[in-house]
Amino acid sequence: MAAPRKIYVLGSACLLPEHPDLGEAGQPLALTQDGDFLIQPVDDSMAGMLQEAVGKEAIFMEHFGYYADIFRPTIAETLPVGWESRLHPVAGYDNVFALDPYDPAVVKLMVGREKDLELLRAMLRLNIVEPERLRHQYQQTPLGERESFTAGRNLTLLLRELGQS
Repeated sequence: MAAPRKIYVLGSACLLPEHPDLGEAGQPLALTQDGDFLIQPVDDSMAGMLQEAVGKEAIFMEHFGYYADIFRPTIAETLPVGWESRLHPVAGYDNVFALDPYDPAVVKLMVGREKDLELLRAMLRLNIVEPERLRHQYQQTPLGERESFTAGRNLTLLLRELGQS
């Protein structure tokens, strides 16, 4: 098996390389048990084997208390346009890159679950993302009418709640 040329850290875990404090007790990612990864190159067979080895039901999870979700390349279609140009290298690894914080922030604005909003509150409070840049980022992301409305509403509510409107 050839070594991966690139590993992308997606989802909330992409914040941890630059902001490990988010994973500490009392912080929004303290209870997170998974990391989302896209490995290139990967095919369905390879992704399936990796998921079996380090996924949620694997012995790895039982032993270490956390697991990996290995995504197929089609996940890239769900990420904001231009995500690859905004990647951040993960220190200490030549081929590992994390999403820019604004990319998962836009996705979390659109989804709007309470855990997503809690993480966004922390990201705004800790200045990991700036309100105006986040607004610009989501407005530049091609969204359907419903997603755009939801993202805008969630951002407005969060900023009002944090006294940043």
